[in-house]
Amino acid sequence: MNAAMPFGYRIVGPCSLERKVVQYDRAFAAYAACDDLAQIDSEGFLSPFQYDNEFLTRRIDAAGTLDVRGFDGRCWSRFIWFDIDREGDIDSATQDARRLAMMLVERYRIDESELLLFFSGSKGFHIGLPTSLFDVEPSIEFGSVVRKLAEGLTASVRVVIDPSVYGKVQPLRAPNSRHGKTGRHKRILTFDELMHRKPSSIVTASAEPLEFDLPTEPGIDQRAVDDWHAAVAAMKRKAEAVKVIAADRSELNRSTLEFIQDGAEQGDRHRLLYSAAANLGEFGCPSRLAHALLTEAALDSGLTPTDVRRAIDNALSKGGAV
Repeated sequence: MNAAMPFGYRIVGPCSLERKVVQYDRAFAAYAACDDLAQIDSEGFLSPFQYDNEFLTRRIDAAGTLDVRGFDGRCWSRFIWFDIDREGDIDSATQDARRLAMMLVERYRIDESELLLFFSGSKGFHIGLPTSLFDVEPSIEFGSVVRKLAEGLTASVRVVIDPSVYGKVQPLRAPNSRHGKTGRHKRILTFDELMHRKPSSIVTASAEPLEFDLPTEPGIDQRAVDDWHAAVAAMKRKAEAVKVIAADRSELNRSTLEFIQDGAEQGDRHRLLYSAAANLGEFGCPSRLAHALLTEAALDSGLTPTDVRRAIDNALSKGGAV
């Protein structure tokens, strides 16, 4: 728990519905306990992170409805979440989850019970790694550092994750809630079940929810601390790259720099992403750097990973980048 970051949001029903402010820890505990208040027979989502009092300024009515578009305040989370999806291939998704879970246990020397492991109710798995290992504090950059760290860890075991879960206000399916398309629940797994149970059996079991207790928080691990610092350093290098581009490319559009820093609202996000990528391409920005500069802001603006990759690649091909 983090007393300075008590708030989050909850969505009951499809993730397109309104977000309501909640005491995050209480809401998560209600879903874990299959409490009637959690309404687990409906779809349900929680915020990916927790927030401080600044988050309350986004309330738009007395019922606690939130407008979170463009929110860029401090955030924090008790877990780093890894979202593994394999459309139509639960066997491969299970193998991915097994490799990742085993690596995390071995790398950070944690007890198997200290990971949170879920079948998502549809295409894959959600794995929660305790942030107590990393000795981290809330910050504006917290979500970006988490993403950089998570992508590095998963790449080391050849696992592809959905990066959209690291958007500062991107919904994350709540434990035990029912998936709207499959009718299955996001169901807890033990480490042994993940490692040894047949994927088809895992899917079958998710027809029903399952109560669980939150694991104890492990202590600080020096390797985890070092990994976090490395991710922070990588983010700083990215920020410096933005400054260099801004300084060296006097013709770079202001809208490009603004998109890299702030993303865009829903109506303009496709156009501004394409424009920013094309503008970078005009100056020969390498494809890898363009993706690094633009992807996070585009995902935070609500675009899908596929749309982001396609828009950047198409724009760069017009601008001549390689």
